[in-house]
This record gives sequence, structure tokens and C-alpha cells, in this order.
Amino acid sequence: APTASGGHFIGHEVAGAQLVEHRLEALALSRADIERATHLVRHHMILYGPEWTDAAVRRFIGRVGPGQPMADLFTLRRADTAASAGPGARDAAAAELEARVAALQGSAVLTVGELAVNGSDLMGELNLAPGPEVGRLLDVLLQAVLDDPSRNEPGALLTLAREAATETNA
Repeated sequence: APTASGGHFIGHEVAGAQLVEHRLEALALSRADIERATHLVRHHMILYGPEWTDAAVRRFIGRVGPGQPMADLFTLRRADTAASAGPGARDAAAAELEARVAALQGSAVLTVGELAVNGSDLMGELNLAPGPEVGRLLDVLLQAVLDDPSRNEPGALLTLAREAATETNA
């Protein structure tokens, strides 16, 4: 295998994602299915440790996607563990992360759509026209809320958006 090194398969998530993409294209699957599968393969190597903060777990969920993508990722991870270490093998770190993800998915703000403000609020408050700046500011706000969920309050978010917009224009 091109990623084999001393019994380890370094970078196999990248090589695997490319292989999956080519194989699924050859099978004429839909672009959406191909992108979903390659995304999961690309993210299945989780270097999780118990020192991860809740913010780090929330960011991980944001990278993979909440809900079904996350469930599918852990299914893939269990299959990968079984394929490499045997059917009875257990990945304790992934199991711990899966439990933390489950706890946070029910209560945490993980997407821009869950913020206490939206693009219209930003445009009205900051006199912005629709465009990429609104999206950039929403991303800034999401990152702030991923770090500290208590910031998901309209007043705090609008203040942060004003500051971020000022920094960009300075």
C-alpha cells in the first residue's frame, strides 16, 4: 500500500478519500454521495485525547457535521478498527469522543443557523449589503460561540460583529 510504513498506514485517510472518490465516480454514484463518502473517509482518523476541551469537541463536530454525518463517521471508525485490529477490537478513545459528541450535539450551538443572530440582523445593525462580509462575520460569531457558548446572545454577538467589522475596515 502507498501509505504503509512499519505496519502503520500514515496518511491513509487522504489516500483512502482519493481512492473512494475515484471508485465511486466509476460506479456513477451521485456527486452528493461521493462527497459525503470522501468527507467521512478524510476525517475518520481522529487524534482524540481526553484533554480535548468542549470547545475542541464542538469544533470537531463543526468540521465533520452534526447529526447523521457524525453518526456515520463513528460507524466508519468502528469498521476501520475492526478491519485493522480484528472484529472484537474496541477503540476506547473514539468511544469516549462519541459519548462527548452525543452530549454536546443536543445542547450546543454548532452551526451558523443556530446563532442568536442571523445575516439580516447583521446587515440591519451594521448597515451591510448582502455579500461575503456577512458570511465572514457569521463565521467569526460561530467560532466565538464554539469557544464560549454563553456568548450566543444577540447583544454580545452584535458587539462582537461590530468589533470584527471594524478590524477588517481598519
